[in-house]
Amino acid sequence: MIETGQYDHYGTEEDYITINLADKKHKNRVIDILKSSNMLTGEHEFTIQAQWSKGKFHPDMVMKESDFLEFAEAVNELAKKIKERQESSES
Repeated sequence: MIETGQYDHYGTEEDYITINLADKKHKNRVIDILKSSNMLTGEHEFTIQAQWSKGKFHPDMVMKESDFLEFAEAVNELAKKIKERQESSES
């Protein structure tokens, strides 16, 4: 369901995250998050692509490094709550 790795971005190895949400009915429900470096600011940018949508109808979305970190904090907070709930139900 979650795949991480590296891809070639104009001669530079960059990281990616792929989230595969496909099922029998929707085989192409895949989201790619591709990291790249902004040469002007020196910060990372994250391109978000939905594979089930044609780019001309729904172009790639771009997330700034600060927004990505905020997103990561939110996901980690949710994960923490889930882990706490699971641990309390095991007790």
